[in-house]
Amino acid sequence: MGRLRARKGQTAIEYLLVTASLLFVFVMMYKALQYSLANQFKRGGVVIIRMYKEDPW
Repeated sequence: MGRLRARKGQTAIEYLLVTASLLFVFVMMYKALQYSLANQFKRGGVVIIRMYKEDPW
């Protein structure tokens, strides 16, 4: 009976560790994509402003 209880505790800790590591990975991916998207918007804005200045009809 003690073995079963120890196994349940080990399983719970393993689930918590896996959940924490997956959460960390997803947060890092989110931050990286957020940074990348912000840079894309900045580059796009620079292109639009440059085109507007070069071609003022």
